[in-house]
Amino acid sequence: MIKLTTIGWGNGQSNLLDAFYENFWDNVEITSVVSMSDDGRTTWELMWAFRDELWLHLPPPGDLRRCLFSLSGSQYRDYFKLVFEYIFLNEESIQNFTIFDLFRQVNKELLFFWRAGELKNELKKFVELEQWDLYTLLKNEYGNILEYKLPLTRGLKWHKFGNILMASLYFNFDKSYDKMITFMHELLEVRGKVIPVTTKKARIRAILWNGDIIESQDRISNVAEYSAWIADLELSDCSTNASHHSAVHETIIHSDYIIVWPWDLFTSIISNFIIWGVKESLQESNAKIIYIWNSTNKWWETMGLTQLDFINKIERFLGKRIDYFVLNDKKPILSEEEKVAFKNDISVKGWDFLFLSPWEKTELVRRKVKVIEADLLDNHSFYKHNKQKISKIILNIINK
Repeated sequence: MIKLTTIGWGNGQSNLLDAFYENFWDNVEITSVVSMSDDGRTTWELMWAFRDELWLHLPPPGDLRRCLFSLSGSQYRDYFKLVFEYIFLNEESIQNFTIFDLFRQVNKELLFFWRAGELKNELKKFVELEQWDLYTLLKNEYGNILEYKLPLTRGLKWHKFGNILMASLYFNFDKSYDKMITFMHELLEVRGKVIPVTTKKARIRAILWNGDIIESQDRISNVAEYSAWIADLELSDCSTNASHHSAVHETIIHSDYIIVWPWDLFTSIISNFIIWGVKESLQESNAKIIYIWNSTNKWWETMGLTQLDFINKIERFLGKRIDYFVLNDKKPILSEEEKVAFKNDISVKGWDFLFLSPWEKTELVRRKVKVIEADLLDNHSFYKHNKQKISKIILNIINK
């Protein structure tokens, strides 16, 4: 059995795990180690509410949520994926709803959308309450869980169902994040393991070349006004005791391959390696490191960096060399309208495609890094990788 571990942010990883779900089960054991430094928008609002009203730290559930349903082997997989991403528009207080109330509200909305022709026909059986097998499953198998409430006065509006569910389970399962994750694996029939890189508070900050500091993942990635390029990434003062989850060390040292999945360089990838113990575990591991890089650069956060710059930074925080570098070599032909949309995308922000130069390739060959260049882009996206193309490359690597 080949042991394959992915490390990164949930949004990017879930796309990769979707591909693994379809292709990688006969001889591959998959574990996903997920970043826990997310602090943007409604995730931060939920974490803030836990801190202010319950005096508890809520590790961000959003990235775990995506990876869990991507590896779900349940007959309800498509339904879970739809429901867990559902955004509430109800402004009432969260504490007014049991888990069953929330399920029922989501299903009523989904049934409305199905009748309006906005849902796939095969999902009808999951959103008609009269034929809702999942409710019976939960009631029979998990007893009083449907009656759990989350005692927060904050409004429900704009929160995702999956985040509220996981937060409620965490609160009602003796404030144990591990118990909540174990339950989610059972409920979703997860084929593999999904592990948070840490359950401690993991706020990050970027140190710029001129000495300025940008606090928090969301500001670094999305909203900050930069005065210089990023020189370093570190844990904020409130998070210096953030150590890796107990399962992370065992997972890493027993892996055959570790995939570093593309997304934002600092906030999605390096944020995992600065958690105490992760770098040391990676250095102890004999696993081959596969680094799959983005097809574009991003304004300020990675502006001006070459492919080799990315590798140098990754290796610095890994504490070891990578073995495989997988990257896109195709630049799509875009119309003027598509170019504007591409430049305005939140993951590009006015920058451009990034390719490997001949001298960089020569340097990587000198370092004995196996470079794999291919057309990796999805036909329905300007810059995102096609998960089937990526899974084929990964399969070729591990089969050798």
